[in-house]
Amino acid sequence: MARTDPSNWRLQEMMSRKAYIQHILLSTFVFMMLGCAPKPSIEASNVLVTPVTYEYQINLRNNKKQPAKQELFAYLEQNRYALQVHGAEIKWQGKEGKALATAARKWLLRQGTPSKKAELVSSNVLAKNSILLSTTVHQVQAPECAPIVIGEYHHGEDGCTQQVMRWQSMVYPERKLSGSPRLSISSPNAK
Repeated sequence: MARTDPSNWRLQEMMSRKAYIQHILLSTFVFMMLGCAPKPSIEASNVLVTPVTYEYQINLRNNKKQPAKQELFAYLEQNRYALQVHGAEIKWQGKEGKALATAARKWLLRQGTPSKKAELVSSNVLAKNSILLSTTVHQVQAPECAPIVIGEYHHGEDGCTQQVMRWQSMVYPERKLSGSPRLSISSPNAK
């Protein structure tokens, strides 16, 4: 019968234990990585981006330009940020309306609004000597998220709150939507 060297036997036992521990650690690491992998929490179909148009009209009464100009610039100052970011389509009618529209456009350009977002348009629909500022803002409507319970991962919509906040913080969310625009607007006056 062949004798085995006790030092060799111990070395083999230590190597097998080390390999066993490495196998356990590697398996645990892989399991944890697979278990903690992020999953999509909000599908693009659950987010609704809605265009909302804000309009503000000023009419010159008794051909007095100064009160209308003060009202116009008060509106511009009050809504400075939205107008800088989203711009405005400025419709006008009449000579005095055109002067106010031109002044409003110049103000917007001085505030940093891109020239293509500060557009002047003549309108036959408006009352004489009036101006209409129209701004379209795309607002995000996202699903409500369930409360987060610490320690219970993948039992609900992990990351839902972060995704909703990400969508709602976007300045131009309409640019992040893929595919062709599927926008339908119905007007109460449509026949």
